[in-house]
Amino acid sequence: MISTLTRASNKAPVPYVPASYANGLSHIYSEPKGAEAEMRAYGANGTLFGLVNRLMTTTGSVGWKLWQKAASGKKEDRKEVTRHLALNVWNKPNKFFTQRRLIESGQQHNDLTGETWLIVARNPLARSIPLELWPVRPDRIRPAVHPQEFITGYIYTGPNGEQVPLEIDDVIPMFQPDPENHYRGLGPVQALLRTIDSQKFSEEWNRNFFRNSAKPGGVIEVEERLSDEEFNEFRDRWAESHQGLSNAHRVAILENGMKWVDAKISQREMQFAELAEIAPNRIREAFGFPQFAQGIVEDVNRASAEASDAMYAKWLAVPRLDRWKDALNSVFLPMFGDTAANLEFDYDDPIPPDAAAQNAERESKATAAKTYIDAGFDGDSVKTALDLPDTLKWEKPEPPAPPVMPGQPGQADAKPPAKKPAALRLWNAAPDDTEPDADMEQVQADWEEQLAALLVVWAGITAAQQAELLPQVIAIVAAGDIAALAALTVTVVTATAVLTAAMAAMGARAARRMAAEAAAQGVQVPVPVSLPGLDPIAEAVAQLLGEGLAQAAGKEAVRVYAPGVAAEQVALQVGAHLEGLSDAYLREQLGAALTRAQNVGRLETVRDVPQTIYWASETLDRNTCKPCREIDGTEFESWKAAWDAYGGGTYRACLGRNRCRGTVRATWNPRAGA
Repeated sequence: MISTLTRASNKAPVPYVPASYANGLSHIYSEPKGAEAEMRAYGANGTLFGLVNRLMTTTGSVGWKLWQKAASGKKEDRKEVTRHLALNVWNKPNKFFTQRRLIESGQQHNDLTGETWLIVARNPLARSIPLELWPVRPDRIRPAVHPQEFITGYIYTGPNGEQVPLEIDDVIPMFQPDPENHYRGLGPVQALLRTIDSQKFSEEWNRNFFRNSAKPGGVIEVEERLSDEEFNEFRDRWAESHQGLSNAHRVAILENGMKWVDAKISQREMQFAELAEIAPNRIREAFGFPQFAQGIVEDVNRASAEASDAMYAKWLAVPRLDRWKDALNSVFLPMFGDTAANLEFDYDDPIPPDAAAQNAERESKATAAKTYIDAGFDGDSVKTALDLPDTLKWEKPEPPAPPVMPGQPGQADAKPPAKKPAALRLWNAAPDDTEPDADMEQVQADWEEQLAALLVVWAGITAAQQAELLPQVIAIVAAGDIAALAALTVTVVTATAVLTAAMAAMGARAARRMAAEAAAQGVQVPVPVSLPGLDPIAEAVAQLLGEGLAQAAGKEAVRVYAPGVAAEQVALQVGAHLEGLSDAYLREQLGAALTRAQNVGRLETVRDVPQTIYWASETLDRNTCKPCREIDGTEFESWKAAWDAYGGGTYRACLGRNRCRGTVRATWNPRAGA
């Protein structure tokens, strides 16, 4: 068992190196693996140079701030700290390095070798105060390893071989972990050295080919052995007459039976063109660097360009910045003791802002708040759940009036009807013979307002689902498992919750509207507290819409895929396709869900109310089919008959299906439907 003393002393619970390495000088565990060769490769390979240069300049160009943490733990509640010694050192690491140069140098080392090492310079008179930060080459520093202490310090080897011992708190290391060695880092270049060497050798072979008049080499055969003097004379004369570009295409004259024999391997056989494409692709793969981040795109528009910038920042810039942030907050800031308590460094978000998404988020929060409150949720709880500003206030709605039916006590105290019941519009009546149906206009206005608000919120849901789909497309295409494009999935938890709340709000609003229509006829009816059957419908519709988006992404990916096309390029085209989809289908499906909620709310409000006459109304239909024209103005024999026709939302026999806007009217005057 691991002793309590071991835990308390912060010693390694198990040995990481043999006990014989207690002196900390084990080269096996502490020496870097070819770091010098990896750094040298930066200037020898154009693709590697371009990738690492782009990564280090991106990382170095991001701004940093020092913050005081908030008690709430939320970023938006933090307060910026503008004066602190740690901030001064970070903004100007030393006399010769700016913050950007320090970050670029350290990130360059990290991407090439998997390691970044910063040396902390301190005040000789007050060692506890860090004054400067210096980057050092990874191949010149190694940890002093220990079987129990893990690390007892570091040793820096200067250019002349001088060794400088360093304390643990003199060094800030940042690693990409090596699975075989916890003391050193491992970068992608270590896995690429053979690929880089192959490309280098092929380029040298190509250069020598052109230096040799762009002709392949060959062999000169002689019938008899040449003496050393004859060989040297022939070699010098041949070089003088035929070697180099200035002697290209000169005719050679061979004496004494000599014969020229061409080399058998041609440039075509060496497949240099293919090799020139393989090496850059392998380098990009090792770094996880998409082609579009180098400007390599086959089809680009504004949407795909903006998506490319966001994907590059999210996948490549943010992880590197997080590594720096972790080192600053976990190692650097604690060096300043209590003065740095409750402080943290953080970087400016490198992901380009999406104005449309930000607007959609603001509108979706406002709409969601209204939806939840309309559904009966407490305003303060809604504000907390949606993280709304504390300055927002809400007034609790008045409870509904108790039901008062005709002939019951209290009828005399009821307010007189605000207007006489509106006539139902009959399709066989001339428009001039029918007065405006104000109640139905309000019903339609309620539905259109709720649908418009829901579509705004759904835009954010669709954007989030698209963000889920594109990485799946990239992974599947990169793996070559194209059949898996038929099994793309998206999360529908948020979509289900939003649609459930929207349908509940629509139903509650419709119930209040029906109660108002009854009140206008002198009848007081209670508004139902809950409405049956809406939640499973919301869940089903959200699931089907999510599956439809996933299928659209899969179909487009299959359409644009071809062997050799980069996975990122396929994803970009899929993203552009999804962005360009019409919202007609979405509007129809969500509109039908709201129509169902509206009709359920209306019908449940007048369920089992005595002396009620139920009428079919197709007034709201824009293009009315024959079955809807036939049902319009029909008096139902019972509430159950009306529910059977419209309880599912749209009229069951409607040929327009989800586009139907038929509903049920209720009157308490037999002449109102005549």
